[in-house]
Amino acid sequence: MKGPRFIWGRIGWTVLLAGLGLFVALGVRDRPTQHAVALANHTAFETNITHTLHLPLVMDGYVPPSGRLCRFGVGAGRDIATYPVNSLRMGWYVDWTVTSNPSRPGGITYMPTVRLQQTGPDSYAYSPGLDVLSATVRALSGATWLIGNEPDRRRWQDSLEPHVYAQAYHDLYYLIKGWDPTAQIAAGGIVQPTPLRLQYLDMVLESYRERYGEPMPVDVWNIHAFILRERSCDCYPEDCWGAEIPPGIEACEGMLYEIQDNDNLEIFKQNIERFRRWMADRGYQNRPLIITEFGVQMWPDLGFLPERVNAYMNGTFDYLMTVTSTLGYPADEYRLVQRWAWYSLSDDHFNGWLFDPNTKARTVFGDNFAAYTAQVSPTVNLKPVRVWTEPALPFSNGEPVTVTLLAYVVNNGNITASGPTTIRFYEGHPDQGGTLISEQIISPLDGCASGATVSVTWSSVPSGSHIVYAVVDSADTIPESDEGDNILGERILVATQRMFLPAVLKGQP
Repeated sequence: MKGPRFIWGRIGWTVLLAGLGLFVALGVRDRPTQHAVALANHTAFETNITHTLHLPLVMDGYVPPSGRLCRFGVGAGRDIATYPVNSLRMGWYVDWTVTSNPSRPGGITYMPTVRLQQTGPDSYAYSPGLDVLSATVRALSGATWLIGNEPDRRRWQDSLEPHVYAQAYHDLYYLIKGWDPTAQIAAGGIVQPTPLRLQYLDMVLESYRERYGEPMPVDVWNIHAFILRERSCDCYPEDCWGAEIPPGIEACEGMLYEIQDNDNLEIFKQNIERFRRWMADRGYQNRPLIITEFGVQMWPDLGFLPERVNAYMNGTFDYLMTVTSTLGYPADEYRLVQRWAWYSLSDDHFNGWLFDPNTKARTVFGDNFAAYTAQVSPTVNLKPVRVWTEPALPFSNGEPVTVTLLAYVVNNGNITASGPTTIRFYEGHPDQGGTLISEQIISPLDGCASGATVSVTWSSVPSGSHIVYAVVDSADTIPESDEGDNILGERILVATQRMFLPAVLKGQP
């Protein structure tokens, strides 16, 4: 949310409650907070104690890295390390900015956000600047980069017209990939996946294709999942609380959610499924989906008492943890969402904050979060999800050829694998006399369908058809929740003939 986010909130506009004659200020969320992490000053002192006493190490709330749940995250400020977050077992966080040396208490993952600003009809600026961004990308190798924060939020947040967001995304995608080819680039960051917001994204995709002549490359799709009214302040200046109308779209209203819908679990589910359907229809089903903000913004005096907020937290967690669909991400056992971040760690201008920003003590919401994650069993599940060759169709003039074999391997459990993983390639099934081609060792894989591409060289391959298998952890050195899906076979054809067909362009002379 952060920054002047919603006209109704994050910047402090008011909502007129008809019948009550009551104006409710819905708060300010200046995200990210600009407070630096305070470092305690420890003063050295002398003592005359001459005996050594050995005590057991007790770390209240400590969670070893292997127990951190990659699916659970939070929206937090740069001061996250000043809060006792270990008890939450969360695996990642966002702070709505680019922090070159981010706090990572307990080794949790950090996702930086490149902020955008439209500076003219067809121009934009981004923050931080080129030098800082370049250095940070290199320092955070393999990070997931969020491009923009609510670019669909008119006037507040990043507020870009679709064609300008398409341009910014293109430029930053190739900049970041050039500095770090292992980086993952996340598109979107929309306030909520309503039809109006999906129209905005359709305009982004269309603009990208028209300008660059190719589909928009997206490693990860990113959304926020709030439930807010969509009404234009130009059309309804006295009643435009919520998420407003996206820039570039001329409409007076979209989804007219009510205040009491802010924690409507059925609407939350509908919106998530709507977005996954949108992804599938546009060729992005084989991409992860993350939610970088969701929660309850409305205050207790509007009826959103702690038990109601916690019930919504539990309901959304249950849904995100358990629901699969044919629309889901195939590499993650068809789960709809791979990671989600509750809003927020400590922003008490809204509801559901997990820690008191002054005392750093856990709140009733933080207690509920911690109680939920404490019941989640840690799992690791390694599996190959794709095997292919380069070139895609090897060709032989009758002599044996050299082929590059590749496999994409994921861990769709919820914690990091306990150690490095060995991937072996075989011609023929390894349990039925298959021949070992080669093997590769990769670093421990994070969970949530995080993956890695491995490649080996296969020499002296004769022409014809071959069945190649990729096997992950064939020695069973890593405990897994499912040991039965560690192998994947694919037919590889080394062709001896090629057919060239004329290009036919419909409608061209």
